[in-house]
Amino acid sequence: MHQIETPLKLRTPVDLARELDGQVIETTLDTARWTLPGGQNCVFVLSAGAGTVATKGETAPLQAPNLIWIPASQRAELMLQAGARGAWLSISDIALGQIALPGNIAEDLRRFAARPQLGTRIERNVAARLGTLFALMTEELRFNASGSQDMVRHQLAIVAILLWRTSDLAPSTARPAPRTIVSNFLTMVDQQMRSHWTVAHYARYLGVSVDRLTSAVQRATGQTPLALIHARLYAEARQMIENSGLQIAEISAHLGFDDPAYFSRFFKRLGGKSPRQFRQEAALGQVRDGGSYAAWP
Repeated sequence: MHQIETPLKLRTPVDLARELDGQVIETTLDTARWTLPGGQNCVFVLSAGAGTVATKGETAPLQAPNLIWIPASQRAELMLQAGARGAWLSISDIALGQIALPGNIAEDLRRFAARPQLGTRIERNVAARLGTLFALMTEELRFNASGSQDMVRHQLAIVAILLWRTSDLAPSTARPAPRTIVSNFLTMVDQQMRSHWTVAHYARYLGVSVDRLTSAVQRATGQTPLALIHARLYAEARQMIENSGLQIAEISAHLGFDDPAYFSRFFKRLGGKSPRQFRQEAALGQVRDGGSYAAWP
């Protein structure tokens, strides 16, 4: 397990220029692939587009905005589709040990650093902040101006706290009843489904662990939280496709999908029909019910 220590006493500073590396990935014109060979921890933020990440025989799809964390002990293969944008930062265990964090966050980060995170959905503003910090740290270390090392240490602490916030490790102070958890969860799904929050994000907002949220929701509804989120998005999509005059791409954007093609795959996976097929069949049904072709789009 990687060690992220709280600096309780002065330690000999290390040269962070030797312990960190990063790159901003602009829009690619073709599919691009990277091999992360291990040896250093790697965090990658996908701010636009899509791709996949594979490690230890497991392949996970990526859809922006998204976060990947690969521990130093593991290898990984990263593939980005044309049009993808993002940024990555490799961090040695030594550099992690230089981060000044409160004890509770440092303890959580020890657990976070030990396990891979393959495609954690994050908010757009978090992805933008992380990408900016990666670029700033890389630039500071490259030019190595006066105070650069100290600046990067502070920026690295901000990155660590942002990573902690994206995890399911932030502590909760309340222990609400299961009925309250489920009610609040369903309310939040209606409010935030277009933001595509992860289950971990809902759990953090509600002040419970992912396991507790999942247990409460499954007992009350027979479905997982993710299934309910997807079902709510699908129901909203059906209503808009059937009753609005918006184009499919406009509906996709309204529901928070970056890519209309990804939205179409999502809709077909849940309902067995593409959005266009569903709209055509709904229009035919209106024609039959109305006895004329006036309803035909």
